[in-house]
Amino acid sequence: MSTFEEMKYGPLGKAVEAAMPTSEADPIGVWAASLSLYSSAISRSVRLESGRPVVVWTVLAGLSSRGAKGTALRTSRGILSPLIGGYLDGRAEKGVASGPALVSWLAKYELDTKGTEGGMDGRGLLIEDEWSESLAQQKRCPKFASVFRTAWDGQPISNRTKKEGLTVVTRPLLGFHGHITPGEWKTSVTSSKALGGSFNRLLPVLVEQSKKLPFDQKPVYPAVPALKENYRWAISEERVISFTAEAGRYWDQLRDIIDERLAGMPELLASYMERSAEQVYRVAAVLTASEKRTRISLKAVKAAWAFVSYSMTSVEKLVRDAADQSTKAMKTTEELVRDVLARYGGEASSTILLRALGTRINAAALKEAVVKMDDVQVEKLNTPGRGAKPIMYRLITPEAEKVTEESRKPLQVETETAPVLRIVESEAVRPRKARKRPKRQVAIPTEPVAVTNPILSLL
Repeated sequence: MSTFEEMKYGPLGKAVEAAMPTSEADPIGVWAASLSLYSSAISRSVRLESGRPVVVWTVLAGLSSRGAKGTALRTSRGILSPLIGGYLDGRAEKGVASGPALVSWLAKYELDTKGTEGGMDGRGLLIEDEWSESLAQQKRCPKFASVFRTAWDGQPISNRTKKEGLTVVTRPLLGFHGHITPGEWKTSVTSSKALGGSFNRLLPVLVEQSKKLPFDQKPVYPAVPALKENYRWAISEERVISFTAEAGRYWDQLRDIIDERLAGMPELLASYMERSAEQVYRVAAVLTASEKRTRISLKAVKAAWAFVSYSMTSVEKLVRDAADQSTKAMKTTEELVRDVLARYGGEASSTILLRALGTRINAAALKEAVVKMDDVQVEKLNTPGRGAKPIMYRLITPEAEKVTEESRKPLQVETETAPVLRIVESEAVRPRKARKRPKRQVAIPTEPVAVTNPILSLL
């Protein structure tokens, strides 16, 4: 894997290197965060020769306790605050998790600056230090992924509502930086979104704590006057960044290398890296602008390639590790059905069975699976009354099957010496018919009965 020494370039690289002795962060993490923040700040005036924005979107992937992701971001902000502190305070946001909200947020900046002396300014920076939470919320909005991708491309994004009508961001300039753990990557970064291109706009990098410093060590951010001066140059007027002939030829070679590398990967894995060539171009353009130049040198391309190559290796590890964890032996539908039936003593109704299986199996899948299972018997009970008849599922073991076959013999006829047949039932006793109790009869006298009243006899 590439090292920070291969990635650092120009005054921005010197600034990160100078801050590292008093930071526990991974220098590659600080470098990644700095590229995101700085590229977002200069994106209003600096663009590629193709017209696309120079924003670089990065993600730090590391363990909560040892990744030092937050430390990396704080170190980067400490370095860049003298340059872009006002921009970070006014334009950085988090928790924008729907397409309409993203459009409205950037549209507000364009509307507020339209007609001003400096011109329209639609820059905005999303900093998601709990990216997995935002990803969970974004799943509820079917529009977010497409709006997010289009913003990276620099194409207009829009949203229509009944109340406000059509809202359009003509030139979205969206920056992004996020944090995630490898475990969260496994559950939050879905393969369907990856195949759709939602994650190949990002440059994830694996990070870990670089060192442990004394509790009273205060961070020190050395001043880099050249970086401040070059930033003012970058935003003073429009700057179009292009390759020198030598750098362009090398970039063409890199495109072939990247294509060959992706060709040997599974489709899902390759889908995370399909824009690696343009990522090299963007990183090289940002490094060139930080050096107060508009022509990308061979050295800048090599430094950019070292960073993008490290990101590609990081993504490969993240995706393969997530796949390895997901390939634990998963039980088949048939095995799950047997487990539930055994848990209920070998017999359960369809209602109980489906409830125990939860969301893993529906009624149709259960019926389809049981048809193929020789050791499960299905019986529809003939219960009195209206309504659906309950369906019972029974697990048939060799011993239970023998008992079941015996119990299914309904009648056995035995002959005796007398010409009378006696019917013997194997297991169940035939219910006796309830005898009707005779009604109590009350005798009704045919002649009137004389009633003697003792009181009247005294009169």
